[in-house]
Parts: sequence; C-alpha cells; structure tokens
Amino acid sequence: MRLILSILTLQFLFLQSDFANTPEPKQAADQKVISGVVLLNNKTAPDAKALLAALKKTWKLRVDSSSIADKTIVFAESNATVMIAFLDYPVAPAEIRTAAQLSWLWRNAGEEALRHQSQVVISVIGTSAKTLDLYQLFTKVVGGVLEQTNSSGCYMAGQYLLLSKAFYTAAAANMRDNKTLPLYCWTYFGMISENGKSSGYTYGLQEFGLEEMEIVNAEYSAQEVHAMLYDAAQTVVQYNLKLEDGKEFTTLEGQKLIARRSKAAFQEGETLKLEPK
Repeated sequence: MRLILSILTLQFLFLQSDFANTPEPKQAADQKVISGVVLLNNKTAPDAKALLAALKKTWKLRVDSSSIADKTIVFAESNATVMIAFLDYPVAPAEIRTAAQLSWLWRNAGEEALRHQSQVVISVIGTSAKTLDLYQLFTKVVGGVLEQTNSSGCYMAGQYLLLSKAFYTAAAANMRDNKTLPLYCWTYFGMISENGKSSGYTYGLQEFGLEEMEIVNAEYSAQEVHAMLYDAAQTVVQYNLKLEDGKEFTTLEGQKLIARRSKAAFQEGETLKLEPK
C-alpha cells in the first residue's frame, strides 16, 4: 500500500505543478502530502460532479478550480491541492488485518473492512507550515467521500489507523461545526495494562513535526492514562507546542505535566515520557 501511495503521490505532484501553472514549484522540503484511503464495498467510482457539489455545500470547501479525468479528480482549495483517485481493487488484506488488530475504536474492523472491493485514495498537498490546516482539509474531503459512496471506513497506512464510516463522518462533522480537533482521525493511541499498571503511547504526532508521547507503568487506571495522553496530544497539536525535555507545561484541561525525553518503550527512537506535576 505504501508503494501505491508513493506512486500516486509522484503523479499528484506532477499534476499539482501543472494544475497550478506555477513556473517555479516549491521545493519538496517545503511540501507536505497527506494520504489516506476510503474503503469501498463495491467497484463503483464516486460521482465526480455530485462529490464536488457536496464538498462545496455540505463541507464548506472553496473549490477554486477543478479537473475531472476518468478515475481522478483534482482541485485547488485555498493554498492546497487535493487529488481523489479511484482504484478498482482492494487494499492488501494483510495490511487491513494488521490495522484491524490495533483498531480498538472499530471493534468489527477485521470483519467489515476486509469485505471492501475497491478504494479511493485521497491526497492533499500543501506547505508543511500549514500541516494542521491540511489535515483539517483532508478530513473534510474524506468525510465527503464516505458520505457520497457505499463505503465502510477510512484507512491511513502511515498511522495504522482504521476507522469506521460512522465514527469518521461524525468526527469530521464535529470538526466542521464546532471547530474541534478530530485527533482520533489523525493519531493512534495505544493502551497497555499489565501487572496492575497502565501505559499508553501516541503514534502520529510526528506528522505534525511533534515528538511522540508515552506514559509508562503508571499507577493510574487505563482510562486515566488515556485521558492524560489525549489531553496532552490535543494541546501540542492545537498550539504546535514544541515541548522541551524536563519542562513543565499545562494542557487545555488545565493539567500540569512534565515531559522527559528518553528511549521509547513501545516504538522506535525516543519519546517524551509524561508525568503529572
């Protein structure tokens, strides 16, 4: 799947450069590409005109200009470009099974997602300085595609996220209507409970240029650990807060935490370990 997304991204970059008619496209270092897949239960491509109309009316997107090909839709929105590509074959079952095993928010993912027959790859490209805006745009487009198709859910290979149609569309609509951050649609939250202690970790904050977080072997319930981790993650994404090792910070919910950088317990590299102040 990652190879397919890479090929589509290269095609997308070519289309975006031609589509925007920019004589001097920005360097790749300044660009950010966000990609994900809507899982279709049939082999019917989205109706391009109906989808674009819904994105404008229901999802409040300003579609500045658009290009519709056989199985691809490309349009500009503010300072970003969106590509929606229909592929008439499913995502590799092994990928879906792996993501389904981690998908605690979609209990029947292994059964329901594996029934999909084709896919719609959605890619959003823009400047890396506007990553949060790009993710919000991506979420609206995914919500629109989910509503306009016979689909079961959304899959993001980079974060191992597999979310049901009902959950994703509700989160996307809440973001649109109430200006919330649908963090579960962007970041995976792992939870581990053993030997009477609870741990948790994030996977996806690196997408925003932020460090991943962990809470390890805490004397709290799994629910308390998760709430603490989610609150901290929401805070750093909302404010693009670059935490310093050993420094105290206050979350959106008013909790004071200390972040200490050390070797990761549940993933590669280093993470910030959170401790209550």
